Amino acid sequence: MKTSNYVNETLLSTPLNEPIVVVCAADDNYAMPMVVTIRSALENLDNSRKLLLCIMDGGITKRNKRRIVKSLSLKQCEIKWIPRPDVFDDKIILSDQLPSLKFLPNATFYKLLIPSLLPQFAKAIYLDCDLVVRESLEKLWNLDLEENYLLSPETKDVITVSHPNFGLLNWKELGFSADDKRLTAGVLVFNLEKWRTDNMCTKALEYLVHNHQYIRWHESDVLAAIVGRQWGVLDSRWNRVEARFLTDEEVKDSFILHFTSYSKPWIAIEKNPASELFFRYLAMTDWSGYRHTIPQRLWRRLKRETKSRLKKIRF
Repeated sequence: MKTSNYVNETLLSTPLNEPIVVVCAADDNYAMPMVVTIRSALENLDNSRKLLLCIMDGGITKRNKRRIVKSLSLKQCEIKWIPRPDVFDDKIILSDQLPSLKFLPNATFYKLLIPSLLPQFAKAIYLDCDLVVRESLEKLWNLDLEENYLLSPETKDVITVSHPNFGLLNWKELGFSADDKRLTAGVLVFNLEKWRTDNMCTKALEYLVHNHQYIRWHESDVLAAIVGRQWGVLDSRWNRVEARFLTDEEVKDSFILHFTSYSKPWIAIEKNPASELFFRYLAMTDWSGYRHTIPQRLWRRLKRETKSRLKKIRF
């Protein structure tokens, strides 16, 4: 983290009795990988620090809630359940008004409301539920947010807002320059106070509804659009995406591994250093021993390849 473009890395002095607030949003399908994310974070956290886990509940069953509590019932971790936000019922997100979003779980968009749902906190770390944490989250927690709305890791190969595949479709209309960096949304440090002061949650919902024709990367596009240039850049090692393609050395050099697209270890067929790390932490939870059977993995691969062929035919 030597690049001058990164946020000021001077760590703030925070009381040891102050919990590190971490937020995850999950439906029942992501209950298990979310537990791996948090268990890996706890295993890499100093024993003197405590973590307050706020789970935005997108429909987790009672059985899986018990398994989550059992897996994370450590002295270091307190769990706070946050009910599904009413504004994200199916009538809004799954309406004809937002056809490009109708196949996504609503929990994908919950992060847009974190500041209003956690009024008692000044900041929070948001983590996607398909991660493995390899570094202490205390380092993220103690960073100075300054006047930024949030902190976000840049991509290893820097992506700009004008990128033809991953940029913002309306970057010019939003006032960006072509070489402005594109934020990612898998790992975020929220300045909750600044969000509430500037009414950013309302702005996010308004953008989601009125600019849906420009949205292709879901809530990440919304965040990038409303935050503009007021975000701090973190080292890309805090969100190493496509983890299955990393070498042993790259895995060891990463702070957080992100299993995007088809690289998710619990459904992928391929073995790699990053997925083995996932299963190592999985073994510490109530899901220990979980594996898809070979027929399930082959079926998933067949569906994946069929979907890929159909997409090529369509375009």
